[in-house]
Amino acid sequence: MRRLTHIIILAAFVFSCGGQWYVLQFVAWVKMLHDYSQMVPFTEAVGMTFSGQYPCPICKAIAEKKQSENEKICSLEKYDKKFFPPVNVALALPDAAPLHYAGYLSSLQCRSEPPPTPPPRLALS
Repeated sequence: MRRLTHIIILAAFVFSCGGQWYVLQFVAWVKMLHDYSQMVPFTEAVGMTFSGQYPCPICKAIAEKKQSENEKICSLEKYDKKFFPPVNVALALPDAAPLHYAGYLSSLQCRSEPPPTPPPRLALS
């Protein structure tokens, strides 16, 4: 179960970064190698596949989709970010009685008596 979770997370990460285009491109290259090797020797088929002069319909569709994705990203970046200055708001607070801290300060003083020796025990009986 843990391995399946890791695989799902990895797949989600790859697809969120545009990895689907690389997977589809790999599939297109394999298909092109297969098709071209039926007509010419394998070394020439490899050259034809990766030269870019003989793109297959899958390669053309991938290039078109990647270009449209890039245009969407660029068009999103063109919008101006507008930040509005904060608005000064005067809050009407009720008149509060002044706080007197003298009573609190006396309770925060250090204790003068030493702790009891021995410490008190709980009565269990």
